[in-house]
Amino acid sequence: MLPKIRSQDQAIGSSSASASPPKRMRTSPAPSVPRTSSHLHSGHTRSYTNPETISFSAALSFSEDASDTPSLLCSPVSFAPAADTSAGHSRRASTCSLDNGAIEKYGFPTYRQMPAYVPGPSDSATPTPQLAQAQLPQTQLPQSEPYFYQPYAPRAPSPLAHASMSPEPTPSTTMMTYLTSPNPAPSLVRTISFPLRDPHTRHFWWDVRQIRPWNSFNAATVLSLPAAASLTCPVPAPLLPALSTSQRHPETEAALHSNYASYYLPKLNAALALSSTRPLQLSVPTKSANPASGGMATDCMFVANVAGESATAAAIFGGKPTARVVGLVKSFDRFNTGMRVEGNVKRVEYLRGLSHLHHAMREHGCRYGFILTEIELVFVRNGGESTPHFGYLEVGSVQLAAASGDGNSDEQTPLTACLALWGLCMLAADEPVMGHAHWRTEIGAPAEGTRRKALARDDWMPQPQLAEKRESKRARGWVWPEDPVGRKELGKRGVRYGAC
Repeated sequence: MLPKIRSQDQAIGSSSASASPPKRMRTSPAPSVPRTSSHLHSGHTRSYTNPETISFSAALSFSEDASDTPSLLCSPVSFAPAADTSAGHSRRASTCSLDNGAIEKYGFPTYRQMPAYVPGPSDSATPTPQLAQAQLPQTQLPQSEPYFYQPYAPRAPSPLAHASMSPEPTPSTTMMTYLTSPNPAPSLVRTISFPLRDPHTRHFWWDVRQIRPWNSFNAATVLSLPAAASLTCPVPAPLLPALSTSQRHPETEAALHSNYASYYLPKLNAALALSSTRPLQLSVPTKSANPASGGMATDCMFVANVAGESATAAAIFGGKPTARVVGLVKSFDRFNTGMRVEGNVKRVEYLRGLSHLHHAMREHGCRYGFILTEIELVFVRNGGESTPHFGYLEVGSVQLAAASGDGNSDEQTPLTACLALWGLCMLAADEPVMGHAHWRTEIGAPAEGTRRKALARDDWMPQPQLAEKRESKRARGWVWPEDPVGRKELGKRGVRYGAC
């Protein structure tokens, strides 16, 4: 059956040049009857234009003369500049006469945004006719059809490609320079509070029985550690952040502790992360109301642990916490190394600060610790045996103002506070260092009585008063470490808790 002939298909006259062409065209072979000029003006004429031969990348049109012969139908299309339409009937390509609204509504999605050909640098100097038409400036394109010939916006260059083409120099430094740089010196704490005696306190100042100098821990010892080779390697400066303390005048010990936590912890953690595959990380422990901790205050304390070891099974179920290095922050007026050579009152204050750290190390089962004041860093080791003697401490100190000068070699590098703390954390690594004791101490539960392993007290230490002995007896059940294990050190019904 033949399709129904519409009225617009029959009315092809003088107005057909301005009317839009049909939306669907058919391609058929040339008719057997020769085409004459009378066919152009009478009756319906088919379009013999093949849509596949129309180039959408060109912004020009071709004209079809009324006197063309049928032999031109099979010849290639000749593109030429826009001809004058007043010399006769001219017809554009079928898609070039559609407006943007019709294209958006009926056009195939592929042809809605057709990119224009942009020649590259490798193209020849004499382009083909099609390429020459694509290289026309945009100002010569038809104004009625800007939608087809608008090229895509260029893609933004890759940041990696830009960095590889023009790399910017990154400043580098070494961890030795970073750890031996000057540290900020805060002023002395203005307000010193002496809190009332806590009835749950389990440590007293006479628990420290022997104090020996720790002379073997110096700059040469730190530089001889296995991880010390990373101290002299160049490191990008952004990996080691430059820190500064905003508060130079702390009011209390808690403010001093917060000030040191914001400076020393990020600085040391950044250096430790570049020195080991399983580095230790310094942090502030959370407050715990666990009575097994012996009323130990955690307000001004630092602990060093490998990531994932801070919450052990023993700590979760009410046991003792675990740490590899323990540190305290105290005011210089309450604790400093010069108090040892002063009167008995100052000596008691000196021993009270060391006994606090001694108790913290035994509770955490570690051997190494330190005390930070406004003036100095005091580093401590609790003996060298697997089960150390109760109250035996090896003590050394370094000034916080110590820093490395310009042009110093490795042999002349001084022991600074950050370098000493880095060395303590390296001694507490997974593998024990040759010539140094392991960080873990075999303390066990209080019921095991390891506190009874003690030596005689030094002669320069004063004796406790009677009121202090009674307070110790009420709080923990014993006064001297040689005393037998009492009921307060045992679990309920005589069961030893925390024993392996």
